[in-house]
Order: sequence, then C-alpha cells, then structure tokens
Amino acid sequence: MTRRTAVFVEVSSPGWAFWRAALDTCVGLSVGTLYTFLGIVVVGIVGEEALSSLYWQIDLDPLFRASMGVILLIAAVLAIVVPFVLVAERFAALRAVEASARENPDAVPQRSLRTELAKAPAAYLQTTGTVLFWCLVGLGALFALAVVFTEDLREDGLVWAVLLVFAVLALAAAMLRRLGRRLVERDDARMRDHWSRWKQLVPRADASDSDRREAAIRAVAPQWLSTPSGRTLGRVARALLTATLISLGAFMISVFMRQQCRNCDPVYWNEPIENGIDVLSLSSGAALAVCAALGILAWVGGVILQFARERALASWVSDGASRSVDVSLVEPLLSGTRSMVRLQLGLTAVGAGAVVVGMGALWAEWAAMDSRAVLLTAVVLIALGLAVGWADARRSRRERQLARDALFPGDVGRVDEDKPAAITRERRRRR
Repeated sequence: MTRRTAVFVEVSSPGWAFWRAALDTCVGLSVGTLYTFLGIVVVGIVGEEALSSLYWQIDLDPLFRASMGVILLIAAVLAIVVPFVLVAERFAALRAVEASARENPDAVPQRSLRTELAKAPAAYLQTTGTVLFWCLVGLGALFALAVVFTEDLREDGLVWAVLLVFAVLALAAAMLRRLGRRLVERDDARMRDHWSRWKQLVPRADASDSDRREAAIRAVAPQWLSTPSGRTLGRVARALLTATLISLGAFMISVFMRQQCRNCDPVYWNEPIENGIDVLSLSSGAALAVCAALGILAWVGGVILQFARERALASWVSDGASRSVDVSLVEPLLSGTRSMVRLQLGLTAVGAGAVVVGMGALWAEWAAMDSRAVLLTAVVLIALGLAVGWADARRSRRERQLARDALFPGDVGRVDEDKPAAITRERRRRR
C-alpha cells in the first residue's frame, strides 16, 4: 500500500439508497408535523384574538382541536418507526462500505458515510430498547399506582389487561435492548477493523488529492458555482430569521397582555389599549405569515439554485479532464445535502401537514373541506418525496465521483478549527 494507492470514493448501494431515502422521509414528516403544530397554534391565537368573528364563522376550532390529537398520534408513530429505520439504514451503510472494501481495499468512503458509522449500527437498537423500556416502566408504574389506590379500577378486568400489555411491551423492549447489546458485541471487531483502516488511508488519500491538485492545470470554475455567494445567501437567511423572531416576540407580547398565565383570568384594558393589542396581534401574525411565505420562496429558490449548480458542476467535469479549482467552491456540492433530497424533505413536510389537517377534518367531521382529497394529496406528496430521494441516489454517486476524479477535492466535509485557515492558505497559494 503506497501513498498514491489510497483514494476517496463515493460509496453507495441500492439497499442503502432506499433506507437513506426512507430515513429522510421520516425526517421530513417530523419537521412537517412540528411546523404544522406551530402553525395551528399561531393561527388559532391570532384568529381568536384579532379575527374572532371570522374565526368563529369559519368554525376552525373543532378542526384545530382534532388536529392536535392527530399530531400526538403521528408523533407516537414516528417515535417508534424512526429508530428502526435508522438502524436499518446504518446496517445497509455498513454493508455498502464492506462491499466497497472488498472491491478496492485502498478505497476510503466519503466522510458523511464514515461519520454515520462512528458507532455500531446496533448501538441505536440498544438505545431504542433502553428508552422504550424505561418509558413503558414509568407509564406502567403510574397506571399501577392508580389501580392500587382506586377501588373501581381494581374491579375492572380491562384495567388488568392493560397492565398485562404494559408488562409484555416492557419485556419486549428489554429483549430488544439485549439483542442490540449482543449485536454491538458481535460487530465490534468489524467496526474497529474499518476505523483502523480508515485511520491509515485517510491521510494518504488526502495527501494524494493535494498533490494531484498542485500538478493539475488551474481552471476557471463556472460562474454558477460562485454567484450568488454563500455569504449573500447567509445574509438573506439571517434577515428572514431576525424578522421572524421579532414578529414572534411581538406576537407573544400581545398574547401576554391579554392573559398572563394559562389559568389567569383574561385582562381587559381601556378601549385605546384594547385596539392597540388587536393591532399588535394582527400585525405580528401577518408578519409571521409574510416571513413564512418569504422563507418558503427563499427555500424554493435555494433548491433551484443548488440544482443548477449541481448540473453545472456535472457538465463541467463530464469530460474527465483533471483541473484545479478552489475546493471551497465545490465542497458544498460534494458533501452537503443534495437539491433533490432537500426537495424530498419539503414534499414530505407538506405531506405531513396535509395528513394532520386531513385527519383532523375527518375526526372532527369538518364539512368545509374534502378530507379524503386532502389525505390522498398527502399520500401522493409523501410517496413522491420518497421516490425523488431514492431516484437521486444513483445520480448523486455518479456526479460526485466524476467531480472527485477530476478535481481531487480531498476529504471534503470536515468541520474543524483548522478548516478556515486551510481554505485561506489554499486561496493565497492559488494567487
């Protein structure tokens, strides 16, 4: 094994691509559920405080109350499903890495994949079993105490059946934790072998890429890779975040002026102050809506811009010719989240919101909306998001590997204190 033989490669497999897309779908569903919850809270308070006549005319209260129950149900389902999807994704990643190592012992997987395998995949299974076990034990103990001190519950056979269910589920969680521990012990040698090999190969592959960049011809990167700059996009994001926080603060002040605590009686002010509170509540709620709309537009624009940059980079390196560029220009495209994955997250987040609203309308028998059509749209959006993320995996591997072979970017994706200094030195050397 020589310094020149070590090389960075984009590792993937059909199995890992599917489970990675499934995990991203779960993330999008979680984010969408959270944002829907926040949206319902804000719209409910603004509607009741500042637009009470319209709010009660549309009769949104039953819909929002039922939607909160749906949110709790989705959160419970995701809390159980996500850990198992994560474990399956990590095992698929480990198999993909091992297949790559068998094909080329000197190949080093991308940093993101190595980071995923920082610990054995079964460790997440063990953690899941531990959390489930103690949650079930705690809930079962509270329920058992209620049975002990309530005579009516002791005489109800259904209550004892529920306690039995708690005991069986707790036993299953304990077995799951034990299985995870055994699998961790089984895979310990495999994980140590991989990390020992990577510890030797990463510096060699990084040095090899650095030498090849120095030997390659200096090239001018496509304008799409540098315009607009990351700094400009960061300023836009910070401005939107600041405006959102200010609007949220004003909104919370308007709520606090009306009711200082949950159990406190509402506070009524003189007419000018009452009107001012209404204006503050309405304007801050409208500002939050505007910030949300601008945030969505900025997100869509960011996805389109990133997709254009990915296509520009793929087209530029498609001839396979070696060239040297500022690594900081291409690093986000080689180590960050792909545009299609970001689109997948957005589609599944919207789908989660549609599931909450559709199920809420169905449970509340809210006639103002066709709940079945909303639920069908939600299923289509979630399935489309999964398909988009899964289909992009093969193209992502091909395009990123082409860029690695032509630009020799090294171990991109590192987050450490020396990285800004290294980028500065690289730019000075190129000048």
